[in-house]
Amino acid sequence: MRVLVTGEKGFIAKNLPKSFEKVGGLVVDTSESPLTRIGSGEICVHRNSSDEWADLFRNLKVDVVVHNAAKVGTDVVALDHTEATLTNVDGTYNIIQAANLANIPVCYMGTTVIYDTPKYQNSEITEESIQAPNTLYGALKQTSETLIKSQARQWNIIRPLFAYGGVGDMNSLMAKSFYSHLKGRAKVDMFLDPHKKKDYLHVEDYCDAVAVACSDGLWQDDFNVAAETPLSVGEIVDVMSNACGNDLSYMIKWHPETDYLGNHVLSSKKFRYASNWEPQVSLKEGITSSWRSILTNSSNEEYNPLRYLDEARTKGIDLTKFF
Repeated sequence: MRVLVTGEKGFIAKNLPKSFEKVGGLVVDTSESPLTRIGSGEICVHRNSSDEWADLFRNLKVDVVVHNAAKVGTDVVALDHTEATLTNVDGTYNIIQAANLANIPVCYMGTTVIYDTPKYQNSEITEESIQAPNTLYGALKQTSETLIKSQARQWNIIRPLFAYGGVGDMNSLMAKSFYSHLKGRAKVDMFLDPHKKKDYLHVEDYCDAVAVACSDGLWQDDFNVAAETPLSVGEIVDVMSNACGNDLSYMIKWHPETDYLGNHVLSSKKFRYASNWEPQVSLKEGITSSWRSILTNSSNEEYNPLRYLDEARTKGIDLTKFF
């Protein structure tokens, strides 16, 4: 199985090759492609035509495209809503048309922020739960899912819940907290309520789920994927503090009023029933691994999980308005 991953420089994309290798797949190299690229070096999903993308799929003999390219995260979308819309919506439509032309399926990287989470504060979210995103980011991702389901000939959607895991992770509570501690930053904004429950999933487990779904041919369906080991955010910070040997609570500035998700607990029963997937990385193991990875690579100037928070502050953008 030859796999092309869009958004090839992104967090999820960097972790997918290892997972596809486990099921005998190969993520193809697109570095020699002449298609137009964005500043990060990724091939742009919306500035190249569907015909150009289809030609690339054919030339590289691609069997499946994993559509991962998108502006990800509420704060990132807030910084450039126009580009976010082009990437998430127009780019997705482009990839769908190209996949149809090349007669290959699309595996779409979704997100559980599309659900009406306030309705499920005392129960798990399933694939049948009501969708009603109340942020621009969530609305864009919901629109993209609608396009996938209505326009792609063959497709699936795999939604993670709070994927995290070391260098390359630009958005998680873990990445921002560990990095802030190493850089001596204090009062770092976290748009979370420390008393609410979240269910963080290690990126390797999520990528394994994506690879299994494609390898097993689980098409024409959508799946939520979670570790199903929820803890309150405050408890997660305690685990992080134990991992690095320092109390991290001192350097976090919570914004509980912006936690639009509240308790966010997900059932992955449907996916576990359809496949042989089970998460392999416990929260403690994953957090410890993340700490060691960020500690080892903290001197890498290209890696900065606080980049978007700092950019918003520089531009005078009040991120609390986007949650």
